[in-house]
Amino acid sequence: MNILLVEGGKTKTLTLLMDDKGNILGYAIGGSSGWTTIGLKKTFENIKNTVKTVLDSSKTSISNIDYAFFGLPDLDTDNSIIKIKEALGLHLAELANVYIVPDYIIAYYAVTMGRQGISVIAGTGSIAYGKNSKGIEARAGGYGWLGNDEGSAIWIALKAIEAAFKSYDGRGTKTLLEDKVMSFFKVDEMIDIVDRMYSIAKEDMGEIAKLAKIVDETAREGDKKSKEILKLAGMELVSMAKSVYDKIKLPSEKFIVGGTGSVFSSEILSETFKKNLRKEIPDAIVVEPLISLEPIKGLLLIATEKLELKREIVRKALNYVKTLQKMYLY
Repeated sequence: MNILLVEGGKTKTLTLLMDDKGNILGYAIGGSSGWTTIGLKKTFENIKNTVKTVLDSSKTSISNIDYAFFGLPDLDTDNSIIKIKEALGLHLAELANVYIVPDYIIAYYAVTMGRQGISVIAGTGSIAYGKNSKGIEARAGGYGWLGNDEGSAIWIALKAIEAAFKSYDGRGTKTLLEDKVMSFFKVDEMIDIVDRMYSIAKEDMGEIAKLAKIVDETAREGDKKSKEILKLAGMELVSMAKSVYDKIKLPSEKFIVGGTGSVFSSEILSETFKKNLRKEIPDAIVVEPLISLEPIKGLLLIATEKLELKREIVRKALNYVKTLQKMYLY
């Protein structure tokens, strides 16, 4: 049995081809699959390219795929799910037995292994989702960058740009972000950021999100404003988790709570998140965040559950992914 797994995000897309024993037959890491930041056309070009790379490297034809599981971002409304299904049909019409799952469900499984709990995604965008032992579920956030996506990389980046302009104008705290933001946009004057920013945003808002990493570096250099932004981001993510918890909490039930996504690679943000999460949800079992390629664990769990396969194959596949992660990060 050949199983295709496509775990998409607004930064990257990880695609694996696996057999029912957990052996990885092929893999590819491609561009964003977040249609709200790069558009549907580019999203499915990126997905199609990763699928083609996997098939070519494994010398497998698409007709030999028995099941395909897609975990994708921006599946927040019935209309968005219809759009994605239509686009999948256009670009990968040969695939049969296709399952499409929102990224926040993938993150929930990755964090909780399917038990009662809450996951908080903080990558290019942000969203929290949870479920209790009675199957009651809730979510918070996930309204896209125009809806704010508090605590996300885009949100951090926009806060940094705002701080840089205020520093330049003398309307706010003087910050190293002034020079860092100019350097990021490759301009010599603050005013020139405006043209660059809107030009990039038109193509891919995710590119601006990359500024979040620079905010973390600047914070570690001692910049107070950068630290303030990251701590505020951590608190916003705690607020999302608490909002979900308040909707699904049950007497005497402990919840597993954790984060997924690149933003949690910031030690300042991650420690702020964990420390304040324990204050807001004292009974929470707080687990370490999953970053980079690790969230595909959730899609693997869903696939094994749906196909009634042994869970041992998840560990086997993840060992392979950990090897990939070292290559991807370094």
